[in-house]
Amino acid sequence: MNDEGYVKYQCVHSDGPAPEHPAWQELNELRSDLVKAGLVGVLENGVGYGNVSLRSEGEGLFVVSATSTGHIAELGPEHYCLVTDCDIDANTVRSCGPLQASSESMTHAAVYAASPETGCVIHLHHAGLFGQLIEGQAPATAPDAAFGTPAMARSVEELVRRHPADGIIAMTGHPDGFLMYAPSVAHMRDLLYMLSQGYIPC
Repeated sequence: MNDEGYVKYQCVHSDGPAPEHPAWQELNELRSDLVKAGLVGVLENGVGYGNVSLRSEGEGLFVVSATSTGHIAELGPEHYCLVTDCDIDANTVRSCGPLQASSESMTHAAVYAASPETGCVIHLHHAGLFGQLIEGQAPATAPDAAFGTPAMARSVEELVRRHPADGIIAMTGHPDGFLMYAPSVAHMRDLLYMLSQGYIPC
């Protein structure tokens, strides 16, 4: 069974207004471009994949695209929420907003915790780019770490601590999935371009 897109953490969600962030528009435009490139979207079975986030500049940890939004080409503010707390050991994520946080929110939280420099995190899917990363021996998570679990979050956290400035991580236990992190959306676009040109992080 393909369990992509299904939330595995314990969700403590409070309904509320859409989160505000000064760089939200920039992030959402990037997300739209990722959809056009097929890096964010929906599988044939209707389950969505891929998500984007920004470190929060106010209360809370980060703003993230909500779960079950992969099928929507252009998101609005109502399709995002604010993650206010994450306890990896307890497998618990607290969020507030119109919709529940993405299934990979715990992994996003691990990146932000491990790298104070990181301002943007994206989780993408692409068989060709995933193969490029694996073949090039890019940083990769433990093979037995399933997506959306504390094991995945801890594996990612360890890798990010080694390279806190920016990076690309192949999610070995999550076929075709990879994670990217950078200080800003603009920096993320540069990193994506480099990846498209064959760049392999060490």
